[in-house]
Amino acid sequence: MAEPSPSLLWTIVLPVSALSLAFGAIAPILTSATFAYMAAPHEITTFVDAVDYSIQENGSYDADVAKISRLEDKLRLDHLLREIQKQGDNLREDLNRLVVEEGRTTLRISARVFWAGHRKSLEERVRRLDMMRMRFLVVFMRIVATTAGERAKDLARVAAVPPAPPPPPLTPLAPRPGVNKAYSDVTQQRPSRRFTTQAMGYSEKTEHTHRSGWFGVVAELQQSPILRQRHASIEAAMRSPPSMSPIGSPLSALRPRRESSIPEALEL
Repeated sequence: MAEPSPSLLWTIVLPVSALSLAFGAIAPILTSATFAYMAAPHEITTFVDAVDYSIQENGSYDADVAKISRLEDKLRLDHLLREIQKQGDNLREDLNRLVVEEGRTTLRISARVFWAGHRKSLEERVRRLDMMRMRFLVVFMRIVATTAGERAKDLARVAAVPPAPPPPPLTPLAPRPGVNKAYSDVTQQRPSRRFTTQAMGYSEKTEHTHRSGWFGVVAELQQSPILRQRHASIEAAMRSPPSMSPIGSPLSALRPRRESSIPEALEL
């Protein structure tokens, strides 16, 4: 029996060795792909939950940014928040391309077969999203700490300054003896005013005594020459008999005659 030639042996050994090496290299890839295919439904749910959680956190971050009063810090936090929202939107778009229907967790066949490669890209996006979120939190906490420190310094500065003492009470001024003496002298020298009522036509040269009250007024009126003349004329008119007119007074008929005590007739 003839022995095989060396060339034939190498022809058989080389392909077998190549296949063995190829299988050894491909085996890990196939193994990882198989495990990825089996774990794809569970992992896609994890990525979808991460996107939903990121959207919820963005709402709370908006409320945190609204609490910042300094404009420069607020602009910086707004920029970081926009970056977080952008990373979340990109992750959502990648997941929508892999699932059968948007908002569902059912993967397509091609996406599930090559899930190992898609998983690496999705993990990278989630890692970037977490880094942006951590950066936002670090900046926010630093701003809050700085603001609290400034407020504490202001309070300490205000507490260190003592309040101004109240003003001293006003002391009453001592009266000056010269002024009081002058005022008392003027008060003593000032004549008291007396009010008198002069009758109509009463001369200023007429000497009269000033009296107080209505008695003084009546006395002054009695001393008036005009009133005396009037009283005299009234008394004279009462003493003289009344003059009869040619026609006669209408009341003359009612006057009793002197000859008889009882009037006998009435003069019409």
